[in-house]
Amino acid sequence: METRTLRFGTIKIISKNLIHFCYNKGIEVGKNEMREIIQILVDYVAVNGKIKLVLEIPPTTVTNLEAMTYLNENKYKNENTIAVALVTKAIAQRLNSKYYHTRVEVGVPTQFFKSVKEAFDWLGEV
Repeated sequence: METRTLRFGTIKIISKNLIHFCYNKGIEVGKNEMREIIQILVDYVAVNGKIKLVLEIPPTTVTNLEAMTYLNENKYKNENTIAVALVTKAIAQRLNSKYYHTRVEVGVPTQFFKSVKEAFDWLGEV
């Protein structure tokens, strides 16, 4: 397993097509951070093929509007992922993420979980 630490989170390559990304606790994810993580994932996919992604968002981490707008415009998800499992424990984050990922970013299987283990279990079935 390969791990890469960024200033705003950690990427763990679990297997060739399975990646776990976890944002650091208590940060505000802006456009620059979003751009960086998307570029890392796009570069990885170009070499290794589409991925299954576990995206873990700690309760005190927020994504600002500029980052969400960039994410929406970029459309990385449909082109680069097989499925996405979002892990959030905060109710507000779950509702916000669920709205975004099921209404705005459609076309890729996406599920929401309270634990990383549940997320990995689901991705193993996809």
